[in-house]
Amino acid sequence: MPDDIESSPTASDGKQHDEYEDPFTPRTVAKEGQDIELDGDSEFDALVENQDSSSESYPLQEISRRANDDDDDDDNDYGYGHLSPLSQGTFKEEGKGFQKPVRFEKGRRKTDSTVESYMLYTPDEERRVIRKFDRRLVLFMALLYMLSFLDRSNIGNARIAGLERDLQLQASQYEWLLTAFYITYVSFEWMTLLYRVVPAHVYISICVLFWGLIASLQSVVTSFTGMVILRAFLGLSEAAFSPGVPFYLSFFYKRDELAFRTGLVVSAAPLASSFAGSLAWLITRLGMYGPIAPWRLLFLVEGFPSVIVAVFAWMLVPDSPAHARYLTSREKDVAELRLRDEKDVQDVKAERKGIKWREVLETLGDPFCYLTAVSRTFP
Repeated sequence: MPDDIESSPTASDGKQHDEYEDPFTPRTVAKEGQDIELDGDSEFDALVENQDSSSESYPLQEISRRANDDDDDDDNDYGYGHLSPLSQGTFKEEGKGFQKPVRFEKGRRKTDSTVESYMLYTPDEERRVIRKFDRRLVLFMALLYMLSFLDRSNIGNARIAGLERDLQLQASQYEWLLTAFYITYVSFEWMTLLYRVVPAHVYISICVLFWGLIASLQSVVTSFTGMVILRAFLGLSEAAFSPGVPFYLSFFYKRDELAFRTGLVVSAAPLASSFAGSLAWLITRLGMYGPIAPWRLLFLVEGFPSVIVAVFAWMLVPDSPAHARYLTSREKDVAELRLRDEKDVQDVKAERKGIKWREVLETLGDPFCYLTAVSRTFP
């Protein structure tokens, strides 16, 4: 207490003060004529002991307010100057007690959304949920994307292994085998809308099974016509899956988290390219000593694993955070609460069995969509 301030002065309001009131000392919260001094961890207990049975909201005074603009102090544990754990606002009674005080991490800006988030789950819980999705969901989707890329790109290696010679293909016919895939791939990308209609674990499993069977059946074709038809159906099946991966991941990640996870999934394509040539060389070398042509063995060995993985996709792909088997009940709640402000996710939940045809028509009228389709068809 400063030495030049005398005790027991008479203030201008006419009230007698026994001593100088230091702004850095704990204050009191008055309720129904009672003064309760809040000190340290007893803040919350004192509030609970003196709350009545009504459901009113009680304004809380800040405890131990110091220099509120001193936000850069390294000793600040809450990130707001020297505010106490009890932030300004109201405490609403729930049941027989109050909600717990909101504590903020250092450096985190206090907004309405962060206050609400801290009342629902902790940052550690959120990080734990994201880490599980990264390890289980994103990696599995990257595996599926890698398999799809192998099945669409192995025709080049099959050509080297004798496809063009055995089927007596001309150069223009081989080019049509490549083009047939992308014509159907671009034309049927609208099938991504089925993520809104069909449960994800069913839809993705069917897509993986479908392209796995088609890729395997390429090993038994005997003519150019049969190969063109299979390549066209392969493009259709992959169009139903690959373009919808970012949309599916939005069921589990916030908007600012989505780009990085989508990049991880798409990076499986160059990863597959890094070993696809070596794998094809090994398979064709083994096929030279077998009963079937090396290029047929190549289609079979690289295509059939997708059929097997489709079974695991049925069990491992969750429809939503609430259906993720690797999350605990609390983690499922956190996974859904953290996405409560994402409008797109809420729309999907509300309209799981419907499609907004007005938005579909708006997309069809957008010329940039056609430019994207043309650029992907004729790279």
